[in-house]
Amino acid sequence: MQVLADEPQDLAAVMNRLNKITCQTCPSNRFITFFFCVLDPATGELAYCNAGHNPPLIVRANGAVEYLDGGGPVLGILPMANYAKYRAKLEPGDALAIYSDGVTEATNGNDEEFGDERFAAVLAGNRQKSAAEIVAAVTQALTEFAAGSPPADDITLVVARRVNTSV
Repeated sequence: MQVLADEPQDLAAVMNRLNKITCQTCPSNRFITFFFCVLDPATGELAYCNAGHNPPLIVRANGAVEYLDGGGPVLGILPMANYAKYRAKLEPGDALAIYSDGVTEATNGNDEEFGDERFAAVLAGNRQKSAAEIVAAVTQALTEFAAGSPPADDITLVVARRVNTSV
């Protein structure tokens, strides 16, 4: 991926090529979910492709939550899959959350899932905080929710927050 995306001019072409390479080298019973984006920090323009990964969320400064829908199948299964590039925009104060399904599928002692709604509520409730503080808040909420139940999957969360740099 690092070689293919060194200077990505066409994200969809990068994803198409990555999928073909993965199909050639990945065992038939394996696949990869993958979200790939490029953010222009000056304008907030976000270009992205999604290969079967959970749709990331944009939490707007006003608390609204938007899913970055659109994408194609997981990598490594369909060599002729055709991926498309999508666009979104982060305004000052908005946060982007990219996460693994281990976050929303974390369970408690009653076998209830943390879920999309609870995750979005924690993000929105902490939207004024720094990216690191948002991650810490989600981690704390997951820990409290699970109440000692071990995670069944990896828990990965990346948060990027666009700040207003004009003074």
